Amino acid sequence: MSTILFPSVIFGPIHSRRLGLSLGINLLPSDGKLCSFDCIYCECGYNTDRRTAGPLPTREEVRTALENKLKEMLADNTTPDVLTFAGNGEPTCHPLFPEIISDTLLLRDTYFPNAKISVLSNASFIHHPKVF
Repeated sequence: MSTILFPSVIFGPIHSRRLGLSLGINLLPSDGKLCSFDCIYCECGYNTDRRTAGPLPTREEVRTALENKLKEMLADNTTPDVLTFAGNGEPTCHPLFPEIISDTLLLRDTYFPNAKISVLSNASFIHHPKVF
């Protein structure tokens, strides 16, 4: 099975049939997969084959990378329909997920207030009050 791993915090934008023009946000290491499930259909591969050794991106790294990309898109007159948390595994397992969501909302409101926020999740961390 071929695998897709995203090498950076921000990827795209890509055209999605479901979401429209989507800017991807990867909160996980670029060298492998970090997920609470091991789905046979996962585009990132199996956990045992793609276990990451790299660090999680910091809150500041995510904020800076996202703001730089949003500024670039604004200058290019490219408007995203959605900012999508996805990437190399389960985005909600990042320990600063709630804080990063708050930063993302502020940046979205500054640059593209009509864009939606989407989280592609297996919902395994939904029981954590900070996630939900």
